[in-house]
Amino acid sequence: MKKNYKASLIITLIISLLLLTLSGCGKSNASSDQETYKVIMTHELPESFPKHKYMEEFKQRVEAESNGQLEVVIHPGGQLFKDGEAIQALGTGSVHMVWPVSAHLEALNEDYGVISLPFILDDQTIIDQPEYREEMTRLLDSYVEENGIKVLGVMRTAEGIFLSSDKELKNIKDLSKMKIRTVSGHIATDMMDSLGATGVSLPATEIATSLSQGVIDGVNTSPDGWKDVVGTVANYGLVVPGMQVFTYSIATDKAWFENLPDNLQTLIQDTLNDITIDQWKESINLDKEYIEAVTNEWGKIHYIPTNEINDWKEKTKEVHSKFKERSPQALEDFNSLTDKYKSE
Repeated sequence: MKKNYKASLIITLIISLLLLTLSGCGKSNASSDQETYKVIMTHELPESFPKHKYMEEFKQRVEAESNGQLEVVIHPGGQLFKDGEAIQALGTGSVHMVWPVSAHLEALNEDYGVISLPFILDDQTIIDQPEYREEMTRLLDSYVEENGIKVLGVMRTAEGIFLSSDKELKNIKDLSKMKIRTVSGHIATDMMDSLGATGVSLPATEIATSLSQGVIDGVNTSPDGWKDVVGTVANYGLVVPGMQVFTYSIATDKAWFENLPDNLQTLIQDTLNDITIDQWKESINLDKEYIEAVTNEWGKIHYIPTNEINDWKEKTKEVHSKFKERSPQALEDFNSLTDKYKSE
């Protein structure tokens, strides 16, 4: 009886120890074995460009603050997709997030072109009014959600600038009858028409050669485009303050994003909100730095004075009118939103 009792006691102790061990293992796994979610990002620019820097900042912040639950993989320089291709690939699982020039999304829904209309965006309102930025993002998101895309924010690319190789640009008449390389889309074409010029679509790699050979007479680009792409082929620049604010849209795979845990969705959105406002301010300063660098070395710049801005607004009203024919509700909604916050 004593032997059976001892054997029984030993077996009970062994079982108890096993149960405690298993229980401890279970608790350890519950706290450390969290599911990891990969975020595949892509862009077509070199790593030296500011957009890549902000993607790296996004990566570092969300990986750290998610305790490793988010793993961000960035493919720069078109290694995975160019931006237009990446938009088409959203939903396939091969890419989750892309920050393209907003004109790319105009190709999916013409309503999206509202953000590219002349004099439609005001830098100071965007910087000062977080509610405006949020409502604008939701409005833009509504235009492409049927395409399986979710827009999480808007970043500032640059203010537009007109360039010429040998003709000093000082007013609207100077652009008349010029063949000007510009971005693609209805808005860009309509704007060139309103200014009496002809819009020409060319890859960025062909701009400098085409301008030097007289294939085009001018270029509508950004200050960094003048410094790093067009270069000394263009001697003269013209800026119409407030007329053109080029943007990037932060686009994600809608289904992928909405299937993330709520806390990770919030983390991604909050991080992008912080980054976009810092980036918007830096973009304004970078425009000034690029123009200063060019004018210190070879170029001459002219800014349209405040008392002449209304002439440009009058000229480009037809761009708004043509857009209104295509997308009346989009223009009404955007104007109402802008008026609401500008009046505050």
